[in-house]
Amino acid sequence: MKRKTALSVAALLLSATGLIGSASAAQAGSSAGATSASAAVPCAGFCLFQHDEHNFYGGLVRMYYINGTCQNISDAMNNSASSMVNTTDRTVRLYNLSACAGSVGYIAQPDSEDEDFSNNGFDNKASSLR
Repeated sequence: MKRKTALSVAALLLSATGLIGSASAAQAGSSAGATSASAAVPCAGFCLFQHDEHNFYGGLVRMYYINGTCQNISDAMNNSASSMVNTTDRTVRLYNLSACAGSVGYIAQPDSEDEDFSNNGFDNKASSLR
């Protein structure tokens, strides 16, 4: 009898652990502020994407570590970015000139995404970021 009760309790605990684990995973996925479209490409930092119109997959993707210094956008993505995901807690400023020269052309808020740069006049213009 004790063995049967112990097995029942163990099965119940395993079921509860499975439910808690799946709830935590779902909650973690939704806390990043990204929609299901951006879930196609994991982004742990600041990511620029070549395509827009709710299309965060396909084409070029570049991930940047945001540390407060100016970073030039790589040759392949330079003047080709059309959307972004920012999973950091920092504001990211995009410039249309290299070495973060000139004025800021686009500001990405912390924990945000923009599926289409063309609605703010910055499509295919990013050359550097800080």
